[in-house]
Amino acid sequence: MAITNGYCSLTELKAYATISTTDATDDGALEDLVEAASRVIDDVTRRTFYARTETKYYNVPSGQANNKILYLDDDLLTVTTLTNGSYGTLTSAQYWLLPRNATAKWAVELRPSSGITWTSDTAGDSQGAITIAGTWGYSSTTPDDIKQACLMIARSYMFKRDGQSVEGIAQVTGAGMVISPADIPREAAIILNSYRRLL
Repeated sequence: MAITNGYCSLTELKAYATISTTDATDDGALEDLVEAASRVIDDVTRRTFYARTETKYYNVPSGQANNKILYLDDDLLTVTTLTNGSYGTLTSAQYWLLPRNATAKWAVELRPSSGITWTSDTAGDSQGAITIAGTWGYSSTTPDDIKQACLMIARSYMFKRDGQSVEGIAQVTGAGMVISPADIPREAAIILNSYRRLL
């Protein structure tokens, strides 16, 4: 088995938890814990720390005086193609990604010089009239403190895998490990709270 979109590696978890086993079954169970910890981080922060290539659809924003800003429901890293209703495909000279001097991006603002606003498609439909194809996620590589949080959570799960002292609703992984998503070490929770997406 391999870890999919994990925020630490099997080797890093073994070093962090001082585990010396090379048993394939044990390794598979530990990889399950890394994945479980990584997905809990996604759930708590409401964002991902790996790059995903996707196309997302947005409604034409309403209630804005100038209809220039489109707020996103996910973190955006790069844009491949952006279409704006009946205007069709936009060039990068027609918009800015916000914030301008930081990543990840959480909005697209049409430049005043573009002379356009967000608009419905040629049929007059505003729902899903804007499409953004690109790379999504908070970052393409795992931040160091997120890796530390993943190690702490996975280690905590490892010590509770027999079901002892588990609070809340327990979850059983494919390898038979019993884990509790509610059981996040305090230090890890502090790290995750600083990354929590508010929008």
